[in-house]
Amino acid sequence: MKVKITGLLFISLWFALLSPAYAEPEPGYFTQLGRTFTRGVKNIVSFPWEIPLTVKEYDGKTNGNSRAIRDMAGVVDGTFRSLTRLGCGLWDVVFAFVPGDQDDLPLKPQTLF
Repeated sequence: MKVKITGLLFISLWFALLSPAYAEPEPGYFTQLGRTFTRGVKNIVSFPWEIPLTVKEYDGKTNGNSRAIRDMAGVVDGTFRSLTRLGCGLWDVVFAFVPGDQDDLPLKPQTLF
């Protein structure tokens, strides 16, 4: 009976200690700072390309509208997307130095390059 209890205790202890061993450690301050700052700089640099990429995306759609209407809609949507990318980039650069995990704003993709 002692062998079964000892074995059960050993297995329970094994599983209790096994899962924290595989936990991913939090990145350090400078690692997180580098990621956030780099993402912000990339978004600031790449925000003007959002307009032509959006126009190209809208131009490829076949939704029954004329090409001029699709291109104008692409310019308007691209302008809003580029301003959003610029704002998110500025946010990341300014607040990169604040300690802690900086949740990025939902840009898709996070950076253009």
